[in-house]
Parts: sequence; structure tokens; C-alpha cells
Amino acid sequence: MIMRAVFKSVVPALALALAACASSPPVHFHTLSAMDAPGNGNRAQPDLRYRIGTVDVPERLNRVDIVISGRGTDVPAGKAGTGEAGGSLSGTPAWATSVTLLENNRWDAPFADALRDALGARLAVAAASSAAAGSQPAQLRLSLQVYRFDASRSGDVDALVDWRLRRTDASDDTDAAEDHASASPRMLSCRYQGYEHVKADDVDALVAGMQRQVARLADDIVASTRPWLRDDKAGCVQAAGGA
Repeated sequence: MIMRAVFKSVVPALALALAACASSPPVHFHTLSAMDAPGNGNRAQPDLRYRIGTVDVPERLNRVDIVISGRGTDVPAGKAGTGEAGGSLSGTPAWATSVTLLENNRWDAPFADALRDALGARLAVAAASSAAAGSQPAQLRLSLQVYRFDASRSGDVDALVDWRLRRTDASDDTDAAEDHASASPRMLSCRYQGYEHVKADDVDALVAGMQRQVARLADDIVASTRPWLRDDKAGCVQAAGGA
């Protein structure tokens, strides 16, 4: 009799649990890697080899759940890849205090790792697309300070990233402290700022916009690297096609 009563109480509870699981919306995973990476189809060997070191991102972004802000920035956006920064050059622009975590729309890794992977893939392809035949690839170490890489419900996609590049020696010193070393003639420091507007309240459109910002950042890095390797007084370059 007791077992029958327990059975009668467990079955409805189990049915409710299964129904709740069945009605839960599916989780969608996204990547920061764009599908339309450039290439010339001949698998050229790159003349530049980048190794990405430190990737510092705001704590609010460094999670698996996609973060959406309630509205856009409180400072004007500059032009993508030009180094023009909206607001203070200190890299601490004000954002709306309202943010939402999209628990059913997630990156394939915590944001810093997703950005590292996507940027590394794009750099490898971009460096190979115009590689000089027969040359030993330059070994380069890249570090990033991300101030903004944000998407808003209204459709604003806004990125502000400082990046620093140095050429490593044959021993490929991996001392992370050098990422924060003071600038020197053999250190290239640049700022990327990108902005675009996409369809509002459309997660796929926002993700695609962020993918394009990663691609443009990588293209600017590659476009700036070769002139700097030839002349360490060369400045930052915006890649052709940057918007």
C-alpha cells in the first residue's frame, strides 16, 4: 500500500519534469569566426606567424552567455580601424547599466577564448593570402586590451580594442610580462575602433556583426604589420575595405 502511494506521487512529478524539459527552448551556440574569411585557394604559406598572448576583456563580457546591452554607448563611435576613439582615449567609455545574458544563445567558449580562437584563425588566413614566397615567416607576439566588444538590442555593434605587437627572437620568449612592457621601437601599438548597425533584436545579425568586427581587426593587424617590419617608424594602417 505504501509503495503504491509513493508510486502515485512520483509519477505525476516525473511527468511534470519531463514536460518542463520538453518545453525548454534549445540552446544555440555561436562562434566569433566569420565564414567568409579571405583566401586565394592556393594554401600559400604565411610570411607572418602570430601568437596571441594576453587577451584582457571586461569582466561583464568574459562569459559563455552572449551579453546584450539595453542600449548603445553614451559616446560617439569612431570609424572602424582608423584608431579614432569615441570618448576618452583612456579607453573607459560609459555604457548603459542595463545588460542581459542570453542564456539560450552562447559562445562556443568564454568570450576571451572565443575571441582568441577567431582572431587567430583570421590572422592565419589573412597572412597567407598575400605571403611572399620563399621567406621565413616573421614570428610575432600579439596582445589585446578589449575595452568594448558590445552588441545592443537596438542593433549597435561597437568594438574598441588596443593591440600591441612585437617580434620575438628565435627562442620565442613567452614571458607574459612583456605584453605590458613600455612601448619601444620594436613594439607596435595601435587602436582599433569599429561600429556598425544591424537589425534590432536579432541575435544572428548581432553575432554576424561581431564576427565582422573580429575580421576587420585581424585585417588591420596584418595590414599594419608588414610596413612596420620594413620600417619600425611606420604607423598603424587600416586595411582596404574597412568600413
